[in-house]
Amino acid sequence: MKLFNGATLRTLQFGSIVLATSALVACGGGTSTGGSPAGTVSGTAAVGAALANASITLTCKNGSGSATANANGAYSATFAFDGPCSITATGGAITIHSFAAGAGTFNVTPLTELLLDYIAGQLGTTVSGLLSGITSNPSYQSALSNSTVIANAQAAVATLIKDTYGITLSSSSFLTVSFTPGAPGADADLDTLLKAGAITSNGQPAASLAAAAQAAGAAAPIGSGNNGSTGGSGGSGGTGTTTK
Repeated sequence: MKLFNGATLRTLQFGSIVLATSALVACGGGTSTGGSPAGTVSGTAAVGAALANASITLTCKNGSGSATANANGAYSATFAFDGPCSITATGGAITIHSFAAGAGTFNVTPLTELLLDYIAGQLGTTVSGLLSGITSNPSYQSALSNSTVIANAQAAVATLIKDTYGITLSSSSFLTVSFTPGAPGADADLDTLLKAGAITSNGQPAASLAAAAQAAGAAAPIGSGNNGSTGGSGGSGGTGTTTK
């Protein structure tokens, strides 16, 4: 058997490291730091109609990813990350936001914009401040990863909509419920809100409704009573389905 000398062996070892590193970069689908495990974030981007072919950008506590929605607004991004993540969906002149607590189903709709308004109010910030703080602010990271905080905030937004417009949402879990544009359930809710003026033509919540959501959040700061402590982790998103 022929033995390699020291220089040849070091060359082979270096080549193996380069090949392994190249393979990891090719499979990542995004960027990350700290050796974050790969996970998948998926959902639907819609504003009453599907946000067809929307550009989806995810910026996380650690790592980032991107995807392109299909004709029905459905997207899926698999990449190495550590949540939570902000989600931005852009289609034509429409840009809307959401967030992902971790891997799982997380939609991007005018209702998730309202959810961000409410949670931003709870944290004493704005939506833009909340989203930009995901990468660095521990309080924001904790809140957007806490299942109790998220569930209570969704319920509060659903109550606000009912009190303001007399509309009862088909599901208060609008952040994570699986739905298809054009079908009954969560998408029909968006159509109803659009007709009622709760959603504007550019896919945003009406200004008065957004302001009311932020004010309601400010009146129920996180850590007071039943809003949930920001110390826990909420895990991955739900996979509920609407009735078709």
